Amino acid sequence: MTRAILWLVCSGAVVAAPPPRQNLIDDYIFAKMAKDGVRPAPITTDSEFLRRVTLDLTGRLPSPEAVRQFLADNGAEKRNKLVDSLFPSVPTAGIGRRPSRVGPFLDRWTTFFSDLFRNNEQLSSGINSFHDHIYKSLELNVPYDEFVGDLITTTAVSTWTNGAANFVARHRVMGGDGYSELNHEDTCDELAIWTTRLFLGVDTECISCHDGRAHLEKINLWLAGKKRADVWRQAAFFGKTYVAPVYGRIPEFRVKDSEKGYNSATKSITRLPRGKAVVDPVFLLTGERFNAASGERERETYARLLTSDPQFARATVNLFWSKLMGRGIVDPPFGFDLARQDPANPPPAPWTIQPSHPELLNALADDFRRHGHDLRHLLRLIVTSRAYQLSANGPPGWKPEHDHYFARHQARRLSAEEFWDAVSDATGNYEKFKVKDIDRPFRYVMEASFNQDFAASHAPIWNLLQEWGQTDREDPPTDRSSMVQAASLMNHDLLLNRVKIQPGGRLEKLLRGKTPKGNGEVVDELFLATISRLPTLAEKAQSVRLIEQQRDQGAEDLLWALLNRIDFIFCP
Repeated sequence: MTRAILWLVCSGAVVAAPPPRQNLIDDYIFAKMAKDGVRPAPITTDSEFLRRVTLDLTGRLPSPEAVRQFLADNGAEKRNKLVDSLFPSVPTAGIGRRPSRVGPFLDRWTTFFSDLFRNNEQLSSGINSFHDHIYKSLELNVPYDEFVGDLITTTAVSTWTNGAANFVARHRVMGGDGYSELNHEDTCDELAIWTTRLFLGVDTECISCHDGRAHLEKINLWLAGKKRADVWRQAAFFGKTYVAPVYGRIPEFRVKDSEKGYNSATKSITRLPRGKAVVDPVFLLTGERFNAASGERERETYARLLTSDPQFARATVNLFWSKLMGRGIVDPPFGFDLARQDPANPPPAPWTIQPSHPELLNALADDFRRHGHDLRHLLRLIVTSRAYQLSANGPPGWKPEHDHYFARHQARRLSAEEFWDAVSDATGNYEKFKVKDIDRPFRYVMEASFNQDFAASHAPIWNLLQEWGQTDREDPPTDRSSMVQAASLMNHDLLLNRVKIQPGGRLEKLLRGKTPKGNGEVVDELFLATISRLPTLAEKAQSVRLIEQQRDQGAEDLLWALLNRIDFIFCP
């Protein structure tokens, strides 16, 4: 694909050239906009880019020092160098020594996967081991196909000591007492449905209860041609998987392959009654059958088929694209219709091709595979593209449908964890978390294995996080804004206390440190600490007047006002 394409508006007038190409993403994104006469937003400012990429990759605000240093750098490669600095290096701790926590990048993405995999009280004693397994896999940059394969295939005598086995144990279907497995096949079904959804982007929940025909023709063409038995055959790869509690440490589970197989005649407690069918392991996407002579276990065959299928790479890059770009190329990310992916074989009218940029999706998936399913490579590729670096403010003539082109960046509200950690960093007043079963204190909520860790010991913070969209991980977290959040920003005691002058806090250091700062310096520092930029001349003049009138109270009021700005609670 050619990279230099003149920018045209619908009238045919030349208005600008596209932003300089950074990588393959830009070829596809800007070519489609040029073809359809859609004008992109300008490239975002340095301060907005710094705040955006730091929050997206690490979940934390850039420090005032980091903002000053970045803005003072005039190098052509400053943005790429910044991105590289946000990734942690692979640890080199000696044998027998546990490396220290190596950076917010790992906390941010461990939280993402813990939400995705629903690492919650359903696992109880396995929460920390699952969290640590995810963290360590990210720290070592384990290839994503290997990471997923381990989750699907691992056996363990205890989920308390084997973190990966918690993925299988999490999808168990237990009896009313929580300890006696009531239906083995329901567990197999859950594992098939969730692995297909999470790792292939295809939601088979509907056809686990009924055939697709006469139900899904207006929802998903590919699933409309599938039957319940197809889900059972996918589930049969887990037919020998045994999940049972280890009594004496409850709830703690053992995971092994000792069952006889999948039996469709058993009664389901989660879905409609099953019917009679031949249920041998068959991979849903290709029809490939399990071969007992291969020497593989059923789960091993399933993991191999799943992670080697092109849809695994497509679903993965689309998921992370959606996290960084505000929406998926296929959106929602877990709603792929596999009958609507190929422009060379379009679906019948009135259906259209599902991906907004099908060629880009395939190119990203191919690149992901060529680079060994390296998540860090994928993340870096996206955030260093010019498409990612467009402003969130649309250009003249912008229309809502232009978001489909990624013609501007999608601003997002900070997650609950990001919000509280940003308040802590901005004010310099940190909570000292110390909870049971974790051998280290921490001050950022994103470091916790699960929010229930501090629900009792820090109930006001836990309640505030619920108002900001944090969940118990049965449901995905939300970043929707509400009046409750606005009210909490203005009036919540936790936030009102954080903006006061406290020992060791930011205001105390600025106003009463060894070398107290002047009013103008205080204003600059508070703007940098909260919204990651220096104030405009008008903002600075007004803020300085506020502090001149009453230094301590004025500084506290300014910090409070900055925390209530939309550009504090949103990532640009």
